[in-house]
Amino acid sequence: MPHKTLRQWLPAFAAVLAVLPGMEKSRAQALNYGAAEELLGEPVTMSVTGSPQRASDAPADIDIISVDDIRRSGAYDIPGVLSHVTGLDILQFTDDDAEIGIHGYNQAYSPRILVLIDGRQVYADYYGYTPWSTLPVELAAIQQIEVVKGPNSALFGFNAVGGVINIITSSPLRDPVNTASVSLGTQGLAQLSAVGTFKLADQIGLRVQIGGRRDDDFSTPIPALVEGSPRGADSRASIDATLSMQATDDLQLDLDLSRSSVDQNDFPITYQVDAVSYDTDAVMGRATADSAIGLIQAQLYNNWITYTYPIQTSGVRPGADSNQVLVGQVQDIIKLGSDHTLRGTVEYRHDSVNTSPTTGGHLFYNAFAIGAMWEWKVAPSVTATNAVRVDYLALGRNGYLLPEAGLTNADWNRDITEPSFNSSVVWRANDLDTFRLIGSRGVELPNLEDLGGLQELTKEAGLPLTVIGIPTLSPTVVLSWQAEWDRRIPSLNARLHASLYNQATTDLISDVGTFSLSPHGILASPANIGASRATGLDLRIDGSFRGNWHWSLGYSPEIVTDHFSKPSPFGPLGVDFQHTTPAQSANARLGWSRDKWEIDGYLRYQSTAYGLTSRFLGGALTRIDGFVTMDGRVAYKLTDKATLSLSGQNLGQATQRQTSGPDVERRVIGSVGVDF
Repeated sequence: MPHKTLRQWLPAFAAVLAVLPGMEKSRAQALNYGAAEELLGEPVTMSVTGSPQRASDAPADIDIISVDDIRRSGAYDIPGVLSHVTGLDILQFTDDDAEIGIHGYNQAYSPRILVLIDGRQVYADYYGYTPWSTLPVELAAIQQIEVVKGPNSALFGFNAVGGVINIITSSPLRDPVNTASVSLGTQGLAQLSAVGTFKLADQIGLRVQIGGRRDDDFSTPIPALVEGSPRGADSRASIDATLSMQATDDLQLDLDLSRSSVDQNDFPITYQVDAVSYDTDAVMGRATADSAIGLIQAQLYNNWITYTYPIQTSGVRPGADSNQVLVGQVQDIIKLGSDHTLRGTVEYRHDSVNTSPTTGGHLFYNAFAIGAMWEWKVAPSVTATNAVRVDYLALGRNGYLLPEAGLTNADWNRDITEPSFNSSVVWRANDLDTFRLIGSRGVELPNLEDLGGLQELTKEAGLPLTVIGIPTLSPTVVLSWQAEWDRRIPSLNARLHASLYNQATTDLISDVGTFSLSPHGILASPANIGASRATGLDLRIDGSFRGNWHWSLGYSPEIVTDHFSKPSPFGPLGVDFQHTTPAQSANARLGWSRDKWEIDGYLRYQSTAYGLTSRFLGGALTRIDGFVTMDGRVAYKLTDKATLSLSGQNLGQATQRQTSGPDVERRVIGSVGVDF
């Protein structure tokens, strides 16, 4: 049946690619985001549809963080930058382990966000979460970060059910960045970051990023209900090289190589503090060409990640997950006159992981996807965009399987086929007001660990316990609608954005969702545990006055209601979004700059919520009282090339309870940056 579905889609897709009359060509060159923003008077994106457009015209709820926003945030990592964005939930579990959620549903090793760097998926595919420290990108190399909220699987691809965080770096050909910085701070922080761009020929550019960091974890105690191994020092080393060549006016070639090595203290889905290690490698090649059949982009990349962690039951032998993802993608963007843009996409993925901590098995899948988008300018002020995508996944397994599971490798011979869609209407009512209505269906395919990569023998309450992934899980599906309003307010030199959303999630997965008795003791496996619904509002306004003052305010209330199946008598579900999602959050920023000075302050408020402390012991919710965090940065330009800055996070208190993990500590960081 799945093969039949693909055969039905292929002719339609081929027909789209074959449409030639009236096509308009685009340039196979990188977009100058800064120049485009100055020209149009607001941030610009080309990620949603493949064509440059103002953020307010995009068929998605998108918040763009500019290069100036990144610099003035005072953050030393990407989660620190994102913590200032309205509608994002931040869980700072340890000094270098933070989880980011969009529109709620945040948790340890949160799997609901697609994270990209220049079109390459960079989240850890075996569990579907993002270890942010492993990303091979330096803040100084980032051109902008696009936060796309809500399900966007049909527009962006695999697993974008909560949203997308799209990191776009500077072009080695057109945006030369040459800078280095040294930072020292509390928690024993010592960090070096450097970005260099080299012109190898008139049309060939090379950019190299190097980063290194060493710091200590928070010294605050591990809570009584949270287990923990001895906390070691955190470290990060990363290198990335990007080679770009404008082969002809109509052809650009890019090659990217990266590696990172990270030791840090994590707060994984077992709700305990673990000292873990990550090693990542990636290679990506991409060709972008204007052709007789449209603007074609083809890319091929391979990601490798090894995650090493302690096994509490054995006490000595570490476990390791080795995950490899091979992805090939081709897209074609066709302009039909001035009113129609078509995009066709084809994608292949091969994903594999070893079984762990009990080794000897190997889990893998091959996935094929086909998609199409049609953007139609219905009238000068109205644009409709429709995108569809079908994912087909063929699962497999070989090697050793725990006999306690009561399964055979043949049980993993399974296919999954799931469609997704994104539809929107954007109405630019006048020069001041833009309205947007969005409907979408996003699909989160089960991760490899839940599908069988995890197989573990342990004990719980003195009884033998087998924890193993299973092949029968259904994908999680998110149906969503959003109604949005953007308004320019000339009298305040400001912009207002309001977004009302409702999301219905079905077939949520808990990694310990089912328990049963077996001749070997207790058997625990992942399960689809039920549904959940979220209704919320994103309200933000930002502006400037007197030329050197910048400000923003944001408010995001949300109500989440879970409808889970009855928990097993042997244990809890280990999932609770209704109580762990804060009902209210707010952000504020005030910044000033003049001559050689930049001063910025940030406030973030989160209402009372709860945190999980165990996937077994009753679900153990612990109360997190409402809190306010304060961040800030002061910078002084010593010369045209050198800048001295002092920044801090959580400045209001020496320690603060923010999650069910250890309390966070105040951070203060001094930095010297030099451009060359």
